[in-house]
Amino acid sequence: MAWVHRVGPVFTPAAASASLHRVRRLALRPRAYARAMREYRKYAITMAAFSVVLYVALIVASFGVLSLLLNRDVINETDAGALLGPLMVTTAVLALVWVILSAVLRSPERLTQVPPLPIFLAGVAAYLTYCVFGGVFYSLGAGELFRSVIFIGGEMTSPFAISVAVCGWLIAFLYFVVLLAKPDGSGTPEWPWQKDDDNEPR
Repeated sequence: MAWVHRVGPVFTPAAASASLHRVRRLALRPRAYARAMREYRKYAITMAAFSVVLYVALIVASFGVLSLLLNRDVINETDAGALLGPLMVTTAVLALVWVILSAVLRSPERLTQVPPLPIFLAGVAAYLTYCVFGGVFYSLGAGELFRSVIFIGGEMTSPFAISVAVCGWLIAFLYFVVLLAKPDGSGTPEWPWQKDDDNEPR
């Protein structure tokens, strides 16, 4: 009976090429991952820009419907000025975008599920900035600081301010859903050795 003693793996040119191929892949993975994260964040910023357009459209539509149904103006103060409403909406939009982008850009990895906390905070931040900055802008125009407190209190119970929060929650939810639907960002092509192979033996 013959005994076969195995010293180790046989060194062949094919084995050497495979080893070199594996070393190159391991060396390129950090750079490929960093590049993929940059593309992912660019995609998130692009989607945030589209979210701004949709959010403004929803606010304008909801304001129009509520104003028609309630038979009242969005801002009842006659001395408020024509720019107060657009300024309030602008601050609300900026607050929402800051919250949703912070959740993505501050994360070291791609999001794997819809985050409920940033969605909630986005609507609340839009609602608060709409009311608070509205009071600040109104008091600056009227020249009376005390009137800002009355204005803010009235706006916080206004259906228009509530619609800002509701639309914010909806937009934030849709933003993260769309972002998760394409986690690889812009989907730029990679060389075969730059892609992770889950089936590769460790």
